Amino acid sequence: MSTVNIFQISFEIWGCVISIIICLLLGGTTFKDKDEVGKCLWRMLLVNVLLLSCDALAYIYRGDQTFIGLVMTRVSNFSLFALEYVLLGLFTCYVRQLTGASARLRAWWERIAWAFLALGMACLLITQLTGFYYSFDSTNHYQRGSGIWVSFAVCAAAVFACVVRLWAHRAQLSKTARTTIALCVGVFAVCILGQFVFYGLSLVNIGVTVVLLVLYLRHQKNQYVALLDKRVAEAIQDTQALCAWKQQGASPAEPAGEVYGEGHQE
Repeated sequence: MSTVNIFQISFEIWGCVISIIICLLLGGTTFKDKDEVGKCLWRMLLVNVLLLSCDALAYIYRGDQTFIGLVMTRVSNFSLFALEYVLLGLFTCYVRQLTGASARLRAWWERIAWAFLALGMACLLITQLTGFYYSFDSTNHYQRGSGIWVSFAVCAAAVFACVVRLWAHRAQLSKTARTTIALCVGVFAVCILGQFVFYGLSLVNIGVTVVLLVLYLRHQKNQYVALLDKRVAEAIQDTQALCAWKQQGASPAEPAGEVYGEGHQE
């Protein structure tokens, strides 16, 4: 196994560990607060853990010609492609929640994204019989097929449909959110192009892991800041109400004080 592959496997394992820790620590708060955007990001992180695990297994068992090696390379590579489409489907849901779209009424951009993902899954199933996306040589090494570009095109088209939606509703997002999402989409686009050009590198998986961690942690930070602002506003309101009540209680014109004074004089 080459040094590059060892580095990739190590990075993916650490990516799994970090993602699992974040999911465990912040998952309870996300689901307790009924945070739909946070739920989408949490699910994306969880799927990404499975995706990284499958990619690492594909590297580990590559070239292993035993029965277990033959099975693991095929299962892990199929799962890898399938989970990429699942991840993009969750990203579509994330964009819908972020821009305030109705879950019952699917807009044209969302239908286009799901259509491309369905096309990708159909091609993946065809690949198992024809080697359209990929195949394995006599030594059980992964080989790209003639239709691998379709897989990259499907992913790029689905992301582009989501970007169009974000651009159309950019006014609903803060400047920081727009900048963060733009950088994340840019990183994803560069990784797709890089992986298409440089064969044998898992740039997309590494890039997606970084993007998801940034988006989820940033969202959690905004949630905590919003909660803190709400608590501070409630505390200020309660303090003002208490001060007003004390001022009314100390007023000399209070009826209870007048009655007490007259009774005391008698």
